[in-house]
Amino acid sequence: MPEPGIDATRKIPDAMPYLPQLDGVRALAILIVFAAHCGYSHVVPGGFGVTVFFFLSGYLITTLLRIERARTGAVSLSAFYLRRSLRILPPMYLTLLVAGALYALGLLDWMAVEPAAILGQATFLTNYPGLFGTEAVLPVPLWSLAIEEHFYLAFPLAYSLWLGRLPPRRAALACLAVCGVVLAIRCLNVWRLPDYSLNYSWTHTRIDAILFGCCLGLWHNPVIPADRAWRPRAWHAAASLAVILATLAARAPAFRETLRYTLQSAALFVPFAYLLHGEGPLVRLLASRPMRQLGLWSYGFYLAHMAVVALVLHLRPGLHGVGLMLAAFPPTLLWCWALYRFVERPCARLRRRLLADRPPEPVLADGGRTGITPA
Repeated sequence: MPEPGIDATRKIPDAMPYLPQLDGVRALAILIVFAAHCGYSHVVPGGFGVTVFFFLSGYLITTLLRIERARTGAVSLSAFYLRRSLRILPPMYLTLLVAGALYALGLLDWMAVEPAAILGQATFLTNYPGLFGTEAVLPVPLWSLAIEEHFYLAFPLAYSLWLGRLPPRRAALACLAVCGVVLAIRCLNVWRLPDYSLNYSWTHTRIDAILFGCCLGLWHNPVIPADRAWRPRAWHAAASLAVILATLAARAPAFRETLRYTLQSAALFVPFAYLLHGEGPLVRLLASRPMRQLGLWSYGFYLAHMAVVALVLHLRPGLHGVGLMLAAFPPTLLWCWALYRFVERPCARLRRRLLADRPPEPVLADGGRTGITPA
């Protein structure tokens, strides 16, 4: 079923092609987050790594929804939510269980954990700590996952009922309009709240990073031939990265909690478009086997790395910086391998059995991973 307002002679593909360079983007983003959590947050922008995850998630989910609608004429919401539940929940709950056991055994030198906070983690509300009156959570960083899940409770429905019926350019403009509203809310919070630092983690103040990725999925998408996508040059990508570096260099708190997220997310449109065309040495580096493997395991890595870092610090309190990273990296990879081998792959087989009567699932060759989480 052709989308309104596109070139009908250039069809939307039947499936999402495997783009190994996007695995490399995930790997690079998780390494940024990992380095920040190992004591380098003053020089390594861990929050920007999360923004990259958000943008990538929005781009891939939107592209998959477009492909499904073009192939079948509709988006199956029940299949979408079943796929997402089976991909996200088992690894997440198992990691919470292991982290809780380590804490109970006294193997994590961590803040006092409270049951209400763990309930917030388990129900994707940890990014709104005021709802439970506590931030005493287990060392499993679920605030960003909560933002993604809140977004994807609503976005597929909005796409099915409204955005998918619009010409892609108009749908992208609608997403940009919501990005403007989110920026206005952040600015309002800076003006009226004594402590506006939670702009960083609230869903309603951070979903624009995902929406900017949705815009690339809807407009000038290199994967969709009908879009006749713009092909950035290397200097375009370099200029956009310079903008991102400038936002990281700016230290004013009000700027960092308002315009910074907007400028970073908008600037990511260019390097992502550049990478998606699949040419150049950077694409080859990101598509290398080690980067692809780490990208494949990035969800498990994101879930487990903080608990592993806390365990290493309990066993070796004097470690910091590079030493801490070298000590924590191998056991984190081991956990990722076990999680993928014994949880994620069996869940994928179950998912295929349960959805055997559905149209073929629109996934990537590596299992369909998007941002922090699988699609």
